[in-house]
Amino acid sequence: ETSDAMVQRAWNAGMRYFDTAPYYGHGLSESRIGYSLRWKPRDEFVVSSKVGRVLEPTDRKHIDFKPWVDGLPFTCRYDYTYDGTMRSFEDSLQRLGLGHIDILFIHDADVFTHGVEMQKVYFRQAMDGCYRALVKLRDEGAVKAIGVGVNNWEVMLDFMKQGDFDTLLVAGRYT
Repeated sequence: ETSDAMVQRAWNAGMRYFDTAPYYGHGLSESRIGYSLRWKPRDEFVVSSKVGRVLEPTDRKHIDFKPWVDGLPFTCRYDYTYDGTMRSFEDSLQRLGLGHIDILFIHDADVFTHGVEMQKVYFRQAMDGCYRALVKLRDEGAVKAIGVGVNNWEVMLDFMKQGDFDTLLVAGRYT
């Protein structure tokens, strides 16, 4: 109820862009945003979500929800492959209860999240997998725009040099 009230208040204040991700609350954010927007006119708002993590059902007692509190009963695993991206996208549509996602970002393929060496591995996987899937989804009209959402801007330059992205999102205190 609190979450829905917050989204309704944002809507009434004129906000029309809502960002979420499978990682946020282990799917809970997408579920709540979808619930709150489900009956709004679809052409009047923009929703962005992210790929790069796949959620897997898990018994609550085996889940570390940090930094979230009481998320949905899923664990997150990194998956920047083509198939992982398509699964993540389809799962997000289900949680959101929407027919399409406006902006889809490759999520956290950065040094902040993975460290220097693993970031190189995940960057390559993201370009070979996520990027190909996102271009296909954009070409088919399933998403309107594709991008990269990371914690440090430097990795964005690498993505920009190797792909045709519509938008970039730097996570930070002033996003």
